[in-house]
Amino acid sequence: MIEKQLKKIRMKQICVLGDVMLDIFSYGSINRISPEAPVPVLDIEQENGHLGGALNVCNNLISLGAKTEIIGVLGDDFEGYRLESLCEQAGINKQGLIRDSDRVTTCKTRYFDKEEPLFRVDREQRIAIPEKIERKLATEVRRALRNADAFILQDYNKGVLTPGLIKSTLSYAKEMDVPVFVDPKFENVEYYAGAFFIKPNQREAESIINRKIGCVEDAQAAAEELFQKLSAQHILLTMGSEGMILKSADQNLYLPAHYIEMADITGAGDTVIAALSAFHSIGLSPAESAEKANLAAARVCSYPGVSAVTREMLLQDR
Repeated sequence: MIEKQLKKIRMKQICVLGDVMLDIFSYGSINRISPEAPVPVLDIEQENGHLGGALNVCNNLISLGAKTEIIGVLGDDFEGYRLESLCEQAGINKQGLIRDSDRVTTCKTRYFDKEEPLFRVDREQRIAIPEKIERKLATEVRRALRNADAFILQDYNKGVLTPGLIKSTLSYAKEMDVPVFVDPKFENVEYYAGAFFIKPNQREAESIINRKIGCVEDAQAAAEELFQKLSAQHILLTMGSEGMILKSADQNLYLPAHYIEMADITGAGDTVIAALSAFHSIGLSPAESAEKANLAAARVCSYPGVSAVTREMLLQDR
């Protein structure tokens, strides 16, 4: 059954609008102390660049077999060109990437002494994009929606998803009858009201409802409150190792997490929103799509670091 579903996903086009990032992993070794100051010197031996942020969602969609396009903002810098090159290598349509010479490309560099993490350096601007860039993105959104089977808003609060752009995207999508899936952050949550699917994690949900979620019953009550507050057709509240809650008009369903002996949840949220939209695009119900997203998250969490869910992962142990 799932093999046939994965074949159908190949025919689907899913677009992603959000904050794009370059993730760099730098590995080296520390063998000496600097003569300039009493600090260790890391000799870099290997450096890897990866698609991050909203582009990791695209990477998951590509891995599942879907066609995808990214819409977002780059700086006019080396990191921006590097991201474009990585998009080309991955098979992601980058037509919707807009350059802003007044902005830097978000870049997160992680340094390791062999396999031991040392620290992370972030280079980014978290201010809202200017109106002229917002208008350009809105034009790209309208164009991309014409051929989209689903549309994802991937928000990391880096300034791309402004209230104006969120409103125009939801309006265009409604006009063209394209379901919008939202992975929100803490700011601008109220502007996502009316989206087809909104997927907050536990921390985001607690921020929205202003109270802690301590058990499954709390989570189901929170999902009910979010459903009313955000006027979404569906809410998927994710809770890591505690599973997920799907709230729709006719159900409040608890999906237990799949057991994993050693779990790394890095990037799992990106996998969930990608799988959720991909499986829904081929006609699965919200509950069936959430089940597949739950399975996809478990598969990627069994691998260290950020991994995209693959068709092979979902086909194993059927």
